[in-house]
Amino acid sequence: MPYSTVQYRRDHLPATLANLSFDRHVERVPEQYIKNAIASCLASKMVYKEGTKFIDSQPKDKLAKVALKYIEKENEIAKLKEALIDTSMPEKEKEAIVKLLDAGGARTALNLF
Repeated sequence: MPYSTVQYRRDHLPATLANLSFDRHVERVPEQYIKNAIASCLASKMVYKEGTKFIDSQPKDKLAKVALKYIEKENEIAKLKEALIDTSMPEKEKEAIVKLLDAGGARTALNLF
């Protein structure tokens, strides 16, 4: 499933709070906190998936832009994987394609090595 900024906000909250009142948190939580939460979740995800060397190799003034493009590319990959579900090809081939998409990931889609 494609990831959105809404999902990043939800992931930042404790599970109980997210389940009980996620729909109301936007009204009550300061916008800057929401921005910081999204940035924190995205940064953690990128560091976990790509490593600190990847992050350090990006120009500091372009890192936010790279992070947003990273989300876009992750979403594109998720859509490609979802599209495979409805194709009529052997499961073994589908699994191989999904494995390649996962291995390449958003970083490859961004052409950043």
